[in-house]
Amino acid sequence: MFRNYLKIAARNIWKHKDYSFINIVGLAMGMAVSMLILMFVMHEYSYDKFHKNGNRIYSILAKVKMDERDIQFRSFNSKIGPQLKESTPEIQDFVRIKESYQPVVLKNPENASSLFSEPNFMFADPSFFKVFSFKLKEGNIDNVLNKPYALVISEQAAKKYFGEKDPIGKTLLYEGKHLFEITGIAENSPSNSTFNFDFVASINTIPQLSEQDKNMWEHAGAFTTYLLLDSENSVKKVEKKILAAGIATDDFDRKASYSLEGFTTIHLGNNFVDSGNIKLIKIFAGIASLILFLALFNYMSLTTARSTQRAKEVGVRKAAGAGRNSLVKQFYTESVLVCCIAFCLSFGFVELMRQPFYNLLNLKIDGSFLLSPSFVGVLAGILLFSAFVAGSYPALILSGFSPIEVLKGRLGSQQKGTALRKIFMVFQFTVSIALIVCSLIVRQQLSFMQNVKLGLNKDQMLNIPISGSIGKNYFSFKNEIAQLAGVEEVAFSSTGLYKGYSMFFTQNKSTNKDVSVSYAEVDANYMNTLGLAWKIKPEGTSWKNGHGILINEYAVKELGLKGNPLGQEVFKRNVVGILKNFHFASTQSEKLPMGLFIISDTTNNLADEQSSGILFAKMDPKSDIVEKIKSIENIYKKYSADKPFEYYFLDDAFNDTFKTEIRMSKMFTVFTAFAIFIACMGLFGLITFTAETRTKEIGIRKVLGASVVSVVALLSKDFFKLVLISIALAAPIAWYFMNKWLQDFTEKIEISWWVFAAAGIMAIIITLLTVSFQSIKAALMNPVKSLKTD
Repeated sequence: MFRNYLKIAARNIWKHKDYSFINIVGLAMGMAVSMLILMFVMHEYSYDKFHKNGNRIYSILAKVKMDERDIQFRSFNSKIGPQLKESTPEIQDFVRIKESYQPVVLKNPENASSLFSEPNFMFADPSFFKVFSFKLKEGNIDNVLNKPYALVISEQAAKKYFGEKDPIGKTLLYEGKHLFEITGIAENSPSNSTFNFDFVASINTIPQLSEQDKNMWEHAGAFTTYLLLDSENSVKKVEKKILAAGIATDDFDRKASYSLEGFTTIHLGNNFVDSGNIKLIKIFAGIASLILFLALFNYMSLTTARSTQRAKEVGVRKAAGAGRNSLVKQFYTESVLVCCIAFCLSFGFVELMRQPFYNLLNLKIDGSFLLSPSFVGVLAGILLFSAFVAGSYPALILSGFSPIEVLKGRLGSQQKGTALRKIFMVFQFTVSIALIVCSLIVRQQLSFMQNVKLGLNKDQMLNIPISGSIGKNYFSFKNEIAQLAGVEEVAFSSTGLYKGYSMFFTQNKSTNKDVSVSYAEVDANYMNTLGLAWKIKPEGTSWKNGHGILINEYAVKELGLKGNPLGQEVFKRNVVGILKNFHFASTQSEKLPMGLFIISDTTNNLADEQSSGILFAKMDPKSDIVEKIKSIENIYKKYSADKPFEYYFLDDAFNDTFKTEIRMSKMFTVFTAFAIFIACMGLFGLITFTAETRTKEIGIRKVLGASVVSVVALLSKDFFKLVLISIALAAPIAWYFMNKWLQDFTEKIEISWWVFAAAGIMAIIITLLTVSFQSIKAALMNPVKSLKTD
């Protein structure tokens, strides 16, 4: 029997090729887009779930109330892990990790050309490969990180530095000074791993690197500590012991509150980066569902619209004794067959769109994830859900026709499903119009943030990271760059803009409340190079010799400085000038107080080889930037041959602060295009069917003198009414969600009425273009042929 159902289904699909094409391609596109979005969503939710002990691994999290803000941090001294394990039986093991905030320079001593700046370098306890489920291809997890200067490298790092040679026992030169012996090779970390490492060094190496590193090991809070508990139920017990254990180490903040955070929740929780933005992921998951429903509603709408074409078949079958159940099975078989064909076709679309999609979102997803049980389960769920939803209503409608009514020819005027088709179409265009509105508002907000007055000049500003390797030659290095034709100004800062910032803590002079102030150490030319504006300019030139501090207007307010702030003491420095406020962090963040410590001897700041800073070089836009960068690189190599030359432009760093918004804007644009495309396919199918069913009516009207315009209007008016209803529904929905989204920004646009008007006009134009082709074609048909149509 099933074979018979399948044969009839295939025959019907082949007989009505146009409608089958629209149904199958529309469904395939909807499935493909949903698969791509859910691939991203599932990948984000799968972060760190591959660790065998993942649900028992926790990191220590501290919160401090500062300046009416909650400041969170995970970095602690090196003693808290051992101290907690010793005093807390619920802790089975611990791992301390020290990740490099800046890239480290590594070199294969046997190959002079293998000099690279590596961002994915970290130090970890020997227990790292026991607590976490990273696999070793070579080496023993019990001892690979036991000795100082032991190093485990990833497969890709092994190939990068040693080619096809076995690297075990060989060495890599760290920062031009220390040789690390390779004791193991780890498999490349999965794309859904929080730790994206290429190098893991033994943590007991740190005290031996330098006096500064030894001091950090003994006192500084620079280590993230992960605890492996005996059970998830032990969290509360361990949390109660953190403060006491921390106090026992002599380097702990008693004012902070301490808690444990599940390791597998960090990526979508307090991860301080945009890649795990939970709101963005939920939005994308919602859009994936909407686009799939658009495609399914298309199928149901077109199938029920063509129900009269199958009415006689149903009537004859019922008259011959077919029960409703057998008819339901028949039509369900057709729907399942269409869904299966569309599902297979969707894989082709996915393969075509996957790399552009990855590029759009700057994604990296391992092929192994695509074959994981969780993602395969999602794909199976899409197929089963689509087959169930797509087949349910058409099967019930078609199988419910009365054989007497059908065979008497009374069905045409009382066709079932008309109201539901209108609802489907309203839903499709409501979603499309809402997405158009959201896309326009996201673009507006992004443009607003990118073009807000920053209070500084970011254009043509070359940033060159420098370190202590420049050391005593800094002034010669700086002067050679400053003398290059095309370089207008140069300046030094201890930190870059839009790359994070350092803070010091003090108190408000009036209220004694704690205040956090961002700061940087800069030379006297910093303000002029970046084009910072003065509120109160320092008098004379003595302030350039150092020992002073410049603060912005926000700092004056937050610090509670009364009267003339010049000469008042802030963080053991006298205020020598007031700067107008400028954005040194993302324009999304709240307005922050800023202090600039003036330094006269930059060489002294770079005396330590581990120290670092940024050289700002303001470039003449009329000069050949590429050639100038090559010239600067030659100068850099002259003074720092042991480190690769790196640079970036300040406007690029600024734009990087909008990664989430740029990603969201691109995604909305793409999703809106797909939603409109799918809706238009359905609309085209419906207008084609409408024109076919009213062929004789059109012929009679033309014989009676109806014009082409009046016939086009006759066929189109009902669709335009539905689009107008969709505009009315989409506007408040889009306004609600976008207004809520904008609340997260300190500086934001006002939603304008014209956005809704523009979206509505776009929807009307798209509808007009879609229906006009078939409407005009039907209106131009010879009425004699129309009246001969059976």
